[in-house]
Amino acid sequence: MQYGKPAANEANIIPPNSVDWLLQSNAIFDEISDYLLVKQKETGVKLLWGTSNLFSSTRFMNGGATNPNAHSFAFAAAKVKKCMEITHKLGGVNYVFWGGREGYQTILNTDVKRELDHMAAFFKMAIEHKKNIGAGFQFLIEPKPREPTKHQYDYDAQTTMGFLQNYGLQNDFKLNIEPNHTTLAGHDYEHDMWVASQYGFLGSVDSNTGDPLVGWDTDQFPMDGERAKQ
Repeated sequence: MQYGKPAANEANIIPPNSVDWLLQSNAIFDEISDYLLVKQKETGVKLLWGTSNLFSSTRFMNGGATNPNAHSFAFAAAKVKKCMEITHKLGGVNYVFWGGREGYQTILNTDVKRELDHMAAFFKMAIEHKKNIGAGFQFLIEPKPREPTKHQYDYDAQTTMGFLQNYGLQNDFKLNIEPNHTTLAGHDYEHDMWVASQYGFLGSVDSNTGDPLVGWDTDQFPMDGERAKQ
């Protein structure tokens, strides 16, 4: 769910009435999730994972957790906070972070160390809020090398595991592996699942595939039976 309307330009990333939009969106989200909770009880369908969209709105054009604009960072935090609460409310098993724009287009105007410090701080706040609301879901990070940014900080399983170990987050996060993303990173289809499992970081699999010659995520159903069995 998007909070408010996308901003028209950089100077208008956070409109003056953004708090009103946030409160209104939260109220709508509460109403929708109440209905989902009723349908869950009727059908027995469970929630595998929740997540938040920190990439399609123009306010996140330079990331959410790594955004140099403090207002955009705060807006991202507000979205994650509410989505975590709804995931807990619906009994979600996992909560996934997909850093669609947590990266850069060019290294020339990017402070990598500072941005990764900010991303780690963002995750640590999420860990604290999870404790505050008494949630039992597992945090997951979904590695992806690029698209929409040229380089994303959660490039592949090994890169993401190194980030988690470096910032002391390894006990709170596992990985959600999407094999199409693995091939985008230049690896074999099964590479990230194998590596993550070897180190105890395999949390979930979004089983899909794509054309290895195409430079973007096509989200196709797996069509190679032998690879799927691996």
